[in-house]
Amino acid sequence: MALKTFVKISNISNLSDARYCAGMMVDVLGFNIDPTSDSQVSEEDFKEITEWVAGVKFAGEFHGADLNQIKESVKKYPVDYVEIHSLDLVEQVHLLGKPIIFRLSIEDENELSKLKSNLSYLDELVKMVVVQSSNSTLTDQIDSQIGYYNGNLKLLKGYGIAEDKNMGNYPGLALEATEEDRPGYKDYGQIMDVLELIEED
Repeated sequence: MALKTFVKISNISNLSDARYCAGMMVDVLGFNIDPTSDSQVSEEDFKEITEWVAGVKFAGEFHGADLNQIKESVKKYPVDYVEIHSLDLVEQVHLLGKPIIFRLSIEDENELSKLKSNLSYLDELVKMVVVQSSNSTLTDQIDSQIGYYNGNLKLLKGYGIAEDKNMGNYPGLALEATEEDRPGYKDYGQIMDVLELIEED
């Protein structure tokens, strides 16, 4: 059974999530491998989890790391993609040779006004952009601007999914995993709801 659309799941930290998502034919599993983060997945845990799943790509997610820290982490973790948040790092990380996923946050009108120009800048440098926002008042405006995008980026919708599960003009979705209640016990919540909704009949 396959999914109707491209899906990336971020913040994978346990085998339960990884095996469930891989079994549902998710495309990319993201792991926090940022050495500046308290929630960094260790090399041992990453190896243990990824050895149990097949058919998916792995992304190393960074939040506050600088270029050297990213470079060193990519040497230790065999990831297929590097995910970053900082526009200042894009060109330097691009030179590392790993495809980039960029997480673009839009929380106010100022960031919204830069959406078109930011996507234009990223177009030749990254493979995918996760568009995220916690400001529900901007949802319709973001959807509208995305509707006019005609570049090369694969855009993943990372906002408003729990409310309407509406894909809009996006070719993919970005969801976030949560912690296990205890080893082997997990409520997949929103991830299960959305993946079952977009599962092929």
